[in-house]
Amino acid sequence: MNKQKTNINILLIIMKTKQNPIKKGLYIVATPIGNLQDISFRAVDILKHSNLILCENPRHSLKLLNELKIKKKLISIHDYNEVEVIRKISKNLKNSIISLISDAGSPMISDPGFKLIQHCIKENIFITSVPGASSIISSLQLSGIPNNIFSFFGFIPKKRNQALLLLESCKDNKGAQIFLTSAHKLVDNLKLIEKIFNNRKVAICKELTKINEQILRTNSDKITEIVKNKDFKIKGEFVIILEGGGKKSNNVDKKVIESLDRIAVKFSLTESVKIVHKLTELSKNELYKVALKKIKNKDV
Repeated sequence: MNKQKTNINILLIIMKTKQNPIKKGLYIVATPIGNLQDISFRAVDILKHSNLILCENPRHSLKLLNELKIKKKLISIHDYNEVEVIRKISKNLKNSIISLISDAGSPMISDPGFKLIQHCIKENIFITSVPGASSIISSLQLSGIPNNIFSFFGFIPKKRNQALLLLESCKDNKGAQIFLTSAHKLVDNLKLIEKIFNNRKVAICKELTKINEQILRTNSDKITEIVKNKDFKIKGEFVIILEGGGKKSNNVDKKVIESLDRIAVKFSLTESVKIVHKLTELSKNELYKVALKKIKNKDV
């Protein structure tokens, strides 16, 4: 820890000697995902000169800022208040230096901020990225799974039917597939992966860049047995990397049709198509054609 603080002090000294002019606008700033030494010179410089910092959890972000000896006004931004925050800071965005950070890693990846970026683009407000640590890219690098092509699907849905639908729609995708999951849903989601994905390489990553970093590399049909190991602690958030399958099909396969049928029992045709489209990214027109064809066949 002392060594880490020494490195931070050196970083702060370097920053004092470099005073480049910073444009007014919004800066999307990546922060460490575990190891404080992963913060970049530029990130510290931007945060230091910010008039306001938008963050998910002010208490969490204060720990980082205190280590960096930066005192700034913090405003919490999340899915439920993003529109209100934009309204409050709208004028400041044009006349101030504002930073957007997440609890850890690169903002905007399964984190709030999308509406804010849309607003800045619409109002012609300067925005730029200050890149840095990302648990998704780090996991992909460490997985040992071919990664020249990859897809990111965010958090696996909490509801089992929606999780099943998403995973089933992904099983024939070409390239590595990246998912996020919380600790309390890890085992349930791994059981679904074990059921749907046959004989695929898989990597489960947690606590990256920290002392307790763990990368579990195994096969999809053995995955639930391995995570029962006492040495593998189920805590925090996990990144799951799955080996790709065959070529991605634009056609609505049999299992997606079956899922559409199940959802249609509780929802209208339009709502069912929207749900399946959102989870699979299949064409709405194609899904409508299939649904209408099945309805027509039932009526005959």
